[in-house]
Amino acid sequence: MELMNWFIKPFNKGMLWFGSSVFDSTVFGIKLGWIVAYGSMMYLMFTLTDLIYEKGFDEGVKSVTIGVSENG
Repeated sequence: MELMNWFIKPFNKGMLWFGSSVFDSTVFGIKLGWIVAYGSMMYLMFTLTDLIYEKGFDEGVKSVTIGVSENG
């Protein structure tokens, strides 16, 4: 356990430095952390909305075409 802690410690320090330096940086006065969080939430929202819409559309098409025969 001590060896693993010794091996991972530089990685942890590097990630802490990377996170603090990147997410505290600003673009037009807006912190990059907020931009990343907002962008990921919008991506998630639009992706889930599109999936739900597609599923509902497909189910609607199935429900309309169930009684229709292929031979007319």
